[in-house]
Amino acid sequence: MQTVNKIKEQLQRQYPAMECLLEPAFQIILESAKQVRIPAGTRLFKESERCQNFIWLLEGTVRVFKHSKEGREITIYRVNPGEFCVLSLQCLICEDGFPAEAIAETELFGVTMGKHHFDLALDTSKEFRHYLLRFLSQRISEVVQLVSEVTFQRLDLRLACLLGQFFERSDGAPLLLTHAQLALELGTTREVISRMLKELENHKCIQLSRGEIHLMPGDSLSWRSRS
Repeated sequence: MQTVNKIKEQLQRQYPAMECLLEPAFQIILESAKQVRIPAGTRLFKESERCQNFIWLLEGTVRVFKHSKEGREITIYRVNPGEFCVLSLQCLICEDGFPAEAIAETELFGVTMGKHHFDLALDTSKEFRHYLLRFLSQRISEVVQLVSEVTFQRLDLRLACLLGQFFERSDGAPLLLTHAQLALELGTTREVISRMLKELENHKCIQLSRGEIHLMPGDSLSWRSRS
């Protein structure tokens, strides 16, 4: 296991704004921190479960999503290193159940602090409270944007935007995604996604193969996502 100094270095690297935290908040965080490594695919929260720990994510990605009674899903947001899960933050503060579900999309490594030490850090540090509130306000803006897109934006444009984001992250490399996975991202059905992907292929934006989506030369997909 890593030393306290090593954890401190990682926290400061992934969460650079933590440098604004004054004692005793940072010391409480370091002294209470427990290192965790979580395998990919682990269900972190089920809906209505209570949150008992606050995690500082150092490696990996968490997907937070909502599902319907009919079995459809929609991704609300992802948590990457340097970010917080605002729903777990809300649960810790309000002592409510988790209003969605969360899964480890990749193997995770981070440090956790229990609710007692989390409350203690909040109570003893105005800087820590302001630090969390700033991130919370940023994430709320992203969730509002998602609601706006789901409500007002056509699904084909949302799909083009999503593919554009994925291709940007992969530097244009083929995406190892199934139609069902894209349907879960956007809260629709596999059949609808398959039809829209075929339309994008017909327009020479992408090329489909089994389990892969290839970006075609040119900027037709980015043009479509801005329409």
